[in-house]
Amino acid sequence: MERIEVLRGPQGTLYGRNATAGALNIVAAKPKLGEFAGYATGSYGNYDAISAEAAVNVPLGEKFAFRASGMHNEHDGYFDNGPAGRGSAGNTDAARLSFYAEPVEGVRAYVAGEYVDVNTTGIAQYGIVVANNGVLANPGYASGIVDVIPSTPQLEGGGVPLNLDFNPPKKSFPLGDLGFTKIKQYAVRGRLDIDVGTIGTLSYIGGYRDVKSDVSQPLNGFVPTTFVQNYSKDSQTQSHEVRLSGGDKGGIIYQVGAFYFYENQQMAQGLFLPLAAGGSYLNYFYRPYVKNQSMAGFAQATVPLIEDKLTVTGGIRYTKDKKKGLYVNYGPQFGRGPNPPPIDDTTRPGRVEFEPPRLNEGQATWTLGFDYTPTRDHLVYGKVSAGYKAGGFDNVGAFGAEKLTAYEVGSKNSFANRTIQFNVAAFYYDYKDQQIPVFLDTNIGNQVVNAGKSRVWGIETDTTILLSRDDRFTATVNYLNAELTAFKTSLLGLTGPIYDSDPATPGIQPFDLSGNRPVQSPKWVIALGYDHDFHIGDHKITAGIFSRFKSDYYLQPFNAVAERQEAFTQTDLTLEYSAPGDRFSLQAYVRNLEDYRPYGFVNYVNAGGTTLINYVYGSPRTYGVRGTFRF
Repeated sequence: MERIEVLRGPQGTLYGRNATAGALNIVAAKPKLGEFAGYATGSYGNYDAISAEAAVNVPLGEKFAFRASGMHNEHDGYFDNGPAGRGSAGNTDAARLSFYAEPVEGVRAYVAGEYVDVNTTGIAQYGIVVANNGVLANPGYASGIVDVIPSTPQLEGGGVPLNLDFNPPKKSFPLGDLGFTKIKQYAVRGRLDIDVGTIGTLSYIGGYRDVKSDVSQPLNGFVPTTFVQNYSKDSQTQSHEVRLSGGDKGGIIYQVGAFYFYENQQMAQGLFLPLAAGGSYLNYFYRPYVKNQSMAGFAQATVPLIEDKLTVTGGIRYTKDKKKGLYVNYGPQFGRGPNPPPIDDTTRPGRVEFEPPRLNEGQATWTLGFDYTPTRDHLVYGKVSAGYKAGGFDNVGAFGAEKLTAYEVGSKNSFANRTIQFNVAAFYYDYKDQQIPVFLDTNIGNQVVNAGKSRVWGIETDTTILLSRDDRFTATVNYLNAELTAFKTSLLGLTGPIYDSDPATPGIQPFDLSGNRPVQSPKWVIALGYDHDFHIGDHKITAGIFSRFKSDYYLQPFNAVAERQEAFTQTDLTLEYSAPGDRFSLQAYVRNLEDYRPYGFVNYVNAGGTTLINYVYGSPRTYGVRGTFRF
């Protein structure tokens, strides 16, 4: 990588739709003219973790160069899953070949091809049966069920398991099958820049990507394996952008352009019951095509109002989205074994074919902000911007676009001859129709629900202090206050989804989640780091410690007790030797010193009348050594 840009807040003006809360811009390293260079690095760690990475930059005369790079990464499973082996193992290979040229003055061209191959076990997840056909698996669970009818071991109207807690194991639990994840990805991308005199630079940026996925994921999370989600998906995407940009520092800086995106997905998935007679599918979904097209035009300019002191930036983008698809759904297919029903068999029982409502919508997004620089070491800024995430359709029906208006003010500062850097920002996000995915049950699948409203505000600070030539201290303190302010939806009940929160009242009264916290929203995130350099002649040894604290948060918008991740801390340690000239380095590392495995995913699932709760965990403590040689 060359760099990673973290862009906070809506990026709809320049990055387009779906960049509501922010964007990560990952920039790959590009070939350099006139330079022969490269590196090779390898590491070994616990869980038999092996990684290797290498790259070489080769000049071809004075005007051309190419860069070849590749990587391999593998490790044994992080969990002891008894008869199934070790779950959540990793195995990834990737390669990139890129070319860069400046054939004539004012013309720059870049093209790259990529290949990625992922072949791993499935995700090891632990599962607990809560109820079978409305009967609690443990009568003691009744005290944790929220129900309009008093809870009993035999639940008449279903229930909402909000107050149950299970304290699941996180390191060792038996599974009957690990499943697998296989992904092959091919991509080509390129850029052409042509200087057009005093007007600026005309650029074309385009790319094509083909991704094929094949996944078999056991869902129940215990022995024997009773539910397996089989999933395959092919996706082809292409994007094209033409942009004219220009301007000089101290004057007006602008860019204007047009964008086109097209995607076509083909998908098939089903819930397989390996223990049923002959092997059976409880359901099967075909999506022969889901086509997504997006077109946009955009413009943005930065105008100086006071030379070297105050600038104002304004931008606008208009996007037109179109989406259509074909759905073929099947009910239970008993006794067929692992073979899914053929898509062209229109007489098969339970087959339903339909076209969801087509999406055809347009949306304008914009930004307006200022930068004020009273001195070279201080910057004060503010901005307000609008973003949106395009609507679409799911297994149930259509859902609308997510819209966001965001406000931010902040300051970036250097003190004490730039040995201290302190940045602070305050923000307020106002969401409307926020899209929240909810898994209903295995007969319906996923549904995307538009929450009426939600709001997020917070304060972020980051500090860097050069204590001496050899000592560096860093600290970030972030506070987040997030709340669903209007969200009425169904909840998963013990006999299936429940849509009525009060059966005694005529009509349907949905559950109101107003006041709940959105998912993955810890109130506090605090990170502290310290590095020290030891010098032995021309040699250097750097010792570092980095620790991050997160307060509690929820994994689902229902805020059930069992879906709550408690507060935790994770600490990383490094000790690195660097030879003179930085040609060779050797590092020892420990990540997650506490060996704490937070929840990565928690959800209640209704599968064939059985209500489960599934847990997926983060990575354990890992440690090893890494060596790098540069030339």
